[in-house]
Amino acid sequence: MPQIGSIDEVKRFIKNTSPNTAIYVGCDSRQVRNHTVFVSVVVVHIDSCRGAKIFWRVDRVNRIRSLRQRLLEEVSRAVYLALEISEVIDGRPFEVHLDINPSPEHNSSVILKEAIGYVLAQGLKPVVKPHSIAATTVADYITGKC
Repeated sequence: MPQIGSIDEVKRFIKNTSPNTAIYVGCDSRQVRNHTVFVSVVVVHIDSCRGAKIFWRVDRVNRIRSLRQRLLEEVSRAVYLALEISEVIDGRPFEVHLDINPSPEHNSSVILKEAIGYVLAQGLKPVVKPHSIAATTVADYITGKC
């Protein structure tokens, strides 16, 4: 899995894929000692059925103590990355995957409405758990390696 060297590299790769290729963008975070580690990913699902290429970026910031603030930062980073590559999507399936559980018994549900509203306001399609694999599976896996 190549770490994102430049956003241009991601755009070039997407441009060279078929119109059936789906693009999923997501972000997850983890608390590591006195830092919060964010992993933002772009999953390029080749022809929506033939495997995927994953681009990722790791950012470390001072520890964010508020769960709400950390989750909103995940959403913000995913949206920013999606907007950075949006000019090359050209009608391909394109989703922003959020690590948010809509079920009220989960802590992440407190930001569900505002997170979805924010993604929609940017003209993007939000996807939440259990279907948000870019955030809940791919980015989560990479955060475990940081």
